[in-house]
Amino acid sequence: MAKYTVHNIPFLLKPFFFLFGWFFGIGFCLHNFLFRKLCRIEYIGSEHVNNAPNFIFAVWHENLTLYFITHPKFKRNHIWLTFPLWFMKPVHIMKRIIGIKELAYGASGHDGKIALNKVLSRLSEGWSTFISPDGPAGPMRVMKNGALVMSMKTNTPIIPLSFQVAGNWRLNTWDKKRYPPLFSTIKVIYGEPIYVTKENFEQVKIQITNGMNEYQGQLTGSKLVPRI
Repeated sequence: MAKYTVHNIPFLLKPFFFLFGWFFGIGFCLHNFLFRKLCRIEYIGSEHVNNAPNFIFAVWHENLTLYFITHPKFKRNHIWLTFPLWFMKPVHIMKRIIGIKELAYGASGHDGKIALNKVLSRLSEGWSTFISPDGPAGPMRVMKNGALVMSMKTNTPIIPLSFQVAGNWRLNTWDKKRYPPLFSTIKVIYGEPIYVTKENFEQVKIQITNGMNEYQGQLTGSKLVPRI
């Protein structure tokens, strides 16, 4: 099965693949819904999102679960780079359910350049996207240059996200993925939009890295989800 992507599943396996994708995809959505209802969520710096015509969200891989829990529905035009191997199908379904309008299927060895060019084209048209700069396999919290290049080529600002969660627990994975305790408060902190140029490349790389790290001060936000 390692050779199969979502596009070349054998015909006889397609019904089972369909059920697999939708069953676990809906399950992921219910998982996120449960955490949203049992946790308090506050949004800080929402004006940075609301006032930006489009953007590239940048989030450490460890915070992906928190990101999906706190962002229930995407209403703007979004295109996301998406790993195409077959076992990712439930994640693809979840992304569709929450409003991601277009998925660019690609990764290293799987039409990665084609997918990236598709995202760049959409960003130039005013769409938004999301990226984990230390993914898909680490090292943890080490930012690669992909998001910076995307921003520079399309004049799209990067908005770094960080999260505050008291007493979070982590999975035993390379990224130590974070989960919030039930009934806890999750604070989503949006940084200011950052435009990348050749001249400020290294400087803003540090700035964006710091913007994705957990903020240590006390902040109070709004319950209203920004216009994403």
